[in-house]
Amino acid sequence: MKFVVDRDLFARALARIQGVLSRKSTLAMLSNVLIEARPDGRLRVAATDLDVTFDGMTAAEIIEPGRATVDGKRLYDVVRSLPGEQVDVSVGPDDKMLLRCKHSEFMLHGTPADQYPALPATEGVELSPISGSALRELIERTGFSVSTDESRPNLNGVFFRCVGKNRVRMVSTDGHRLSQGERDAGRGGDIAERDGVIIPRKGVGELKRLLEEVGDDVAFGITDNMLVVGATDLVLFVRLIEAAFPDYRQVIPKSSERRAVVRRLPFLAALRRIGILASERTHGVRIAVRPGSMTLLSDNPDLGKAREELEIEGFEGSELTIAFNARYVQEILGILTAEKVEMAMNEALSPGLFREHENDDYLFVVMPMRI
Repeated sequence: MKFVVDRDLFARALARIQGVLSRKSTLAMLSNVLIEARPDGRLRVAATDLDVTFDGMTAAEIIEPGRATVDGKRLYDVVRSLPGEQVDVSVGPDDKMLLRCKHSEFMLHGTPADQYPALPATEGVELSPISGSALRELIERTGFSVSTDESRPNLNGVFFRCVGKNRVRMVSTDGHRLSQGERDAGRGGDIAERDGVIIPRKGVGELKRLLEEVGDDVAFGITDNMLVVGATDLVLFVRLIEAAFPDYRQVIPKSSERRAVVRRLPFLAALRRIGILASERTHGVRIAVRPGSMTLLSDNPDLGKAREELEIEGFEGSELTIAFNARYVQEILGILTAEKVEMAMNEALSPGLFREHENDDYLFVVMPMRI
């Protein structure tokens, strides 16, 4: 195999697959990247950990078609360090990859390409256009509350459902908080209603990186056990979690006896200050709401006390003091962009609901604490 490729294009293709490479697997081949010089003049750069697969094409001058596989991280480190603009790559019968660029020359030991795992393909998968920007925003506003508890695999990902009328929904929960987003994501097509699937945490991260790179022009499809997302010369395959996502609708309060509107950034800043003296284990902060004002309080026997008052507007209901993990509320306020947010509450031990003021696309539920 022989080809000449632009160094920056090659480095970009290799950077894309770094998050997929498996360095802890007992199958050493999963730390390798598959390089294929194709007769049609394109260079294939692909990698898989058997759960997530990136399969991409880039332009190159193909001199001799062929396939090879080498350590993906080492190849990436070498290519991005090379001093020139063009890289000459050749692989001999001994599977050794030789890279030449200006006065630099590297040789990497490879493995026979026929030993690389078979990669999934898009044949037979119907792909529907979808807004990449809407999908990325949904991930940003729900991905942070995915559970990391491996004993609960059905919570180790984001629940993704097409709800009809070109709208898609994402939900995540770790048992202490819940995030839900729903957006119109149609892009010149019809996203039909279908049952929800669970995209694993790693797949969500790789999907977000893909969307940051390619922008709005993407399409998706779902097979029995795989999410497929395609862009120009690039396809991401994510193996889905085969489990039942909990009925999250039971957690979302149907109504609220108390409601307050507060400016987001002052609320976030106050929580950060008050949280300095909160328990390092629970991060608990009490929030007292009443007409016209909100008081944040933390009381740590080992460190001291803190108190701060904020103005609120649109308050409905009687006074209430409720406690939350300050970190959870800060994460919500940090990923939102509206000037004002709404807090909806019932009792001190009932879940609290947060959303942007006058925007129902996203809602966040936080379980209260006893402190």
